[in-house]
Amino acid sequence: RRSFFSGRICSLISRLMHLVLLAIVSYCYAASPPGPGPFGNQILSQPVPGAAQTVNGWKDGKLCEIDSSLDKKNATKELQAAIDSCGDREHGGIVLVKEGLTLYTASLFLKSNLTLRIESGASLISTATGYGDKNDPSNTNVTDAPMVYTRRNSIMMWAHAGMLNGGKCLRMKDPLVGWDDCDKWQTLENIVLEGGGLLDADGAGWYADDTDDFDKTTRPMMLDLMWINGLTIQNLRIRRPGYWTVHPTFCNNVIVYNNSIITDGSNTDGVDPDSSWNILIAQNYISTGDDCIAIKAGRDWSGRMVNISTRNVLAQGNEFGLGHGVSIGSETSGWVQDVVIRDSILNGTDKAVRIKSARGRGGGARNITYSNSSGAVDEAIEISLYYEGDIPPTNWSATPEFHDITVQDLAIINTKTDDDDESTYLECIGLNDSAITNVLFANVKVASSNDDVKLISSCDYCYGAADDKTDPTPCFTAENNDDEMLPSFKFTTLSSLE
Repeated sequence: RRSFFSGRICSLISRLMHLVLLAIVSYCYAASPPGPGPFGNQILSQPVPGAAQTVNGWKDGKLCEIDSSLDKKNATKELQAAIDSCGDREHGGIVLVKEGLTLYTASLFLKSNLTLRIESGASLISTATGYGDKNDPSNTNVTDAPMVYTRRNSIMMWAHAGMLNGGKCLRMKDPLVGWDDCDKWQTLENIVLEGGGLLDADGAGWYADDTDDFDKTTRPMMLDLMWINGLTIQNLRIRRPGYWTVHPTFCNNVIVYNNSIITDGSNTDGVDPDSSWNILIAQNYISTGDDCIAIKAGRDWSGRMVNISTRNVLAQGNEFGLGHGVSIGSETSGWVQDVVIRDSILNGTDKAVRIKSARGRGGGARNITYSNSSGAVDEAIEISLYYEGDIPPTNWSATPEFHDITVQDLAIINTKTDDDDESTYLECIGLNDSAITNVLFANVKVASSNDDVKLISSCDYCYGAADDKTDPTPCFTAENNDDEMLPSFKFTTLSSLE
């Protein structure tokens, strides 16, 4: 008996030491805390108000109407002159592209207190198509998007300006620091893009030419909207970007509402809020060549040093076609937190839930909710800290964390089938030094499009709970987890969902 109890005590001590060691390792490798907001730390109630307009909307303020004689011509100079004349005015201004006009333009740079109204039946088409030699200084297909200091792929760098641009770098640092070399940024406020018309970047040349001497991370974002406090993008048809499409970066109080965003090409994400606070993305149709929505907060060392988070994002009532659905990450370096994605319709999308990061990113995602979504996708749910594959452990600030993730009221058809007549509906992959914790599923129902196909799931260093309405039972629950040494993380109960 003494030998038996001694053995039990030794086993318990060994397990306790293991848990203590795991806690120490988790603490040492824990990501740095979330960064602040770009314009202070005020959390706005959802739905956020967006750009401030007068009681009569775009009809108040100075009117700068583009002349109809410019139809089907390059109107870059006239458009920029109108923006400069009607922008930065105390009582606002309107640049009006009337119904029936088709205008061609190089990169344009917006001003504060401005409405750019492209009416239904009007088109604004970019001349910076990206075709030809990207390094030829005489190639206007490229030079019509001049080089500016900006953020690309969530890293600060020199890159081609977007079709429409927000705040610019006014002065560079001396000496340069390598992570944000801008010493003074221009900040803007109250910008509205609207009207029912077409914005067309005609950007296929930026990703179609497979040239080894061209850095494709310098491609222009279509709407490269940096450092704007109060931004509304509504009722537009947005097409053919050369890179990410709608990219609010270091922005606050942003509405993206009732737009049709259709893209086709490498990395042509739909809407990518990046290190921005208080965001509403609602009632849009989005079909893309990459992520339909991707919520980001900087990447790797540059993102951690800039250290501006993304917070208070509501994506509601959107319909998604092709693309990866609504993603968070993988650029999580400044942290993404307090995100609600609800009432989504999915039609041929890759994923219903996709949260991704990797060693080297740092930061992480927390307080994330996906709810009340339905449709057909390839694979229903992916939550992964293994996005870049097998990367060796790194320092504490570069190790990302995921926790407090809720998925509820999903009705999903899984359509992808592998060679073994199995269909993966859930992957939840953490790291041995950063487990994914407090994952909650409530009324999550996934079925295969083929009755003969078995639904399977894969979990590693992922822990959580599910209610009895969830089917199949996910692999991260205690009854399905064969890890004898579960880490001593606190599990949130499902009562919080009631």
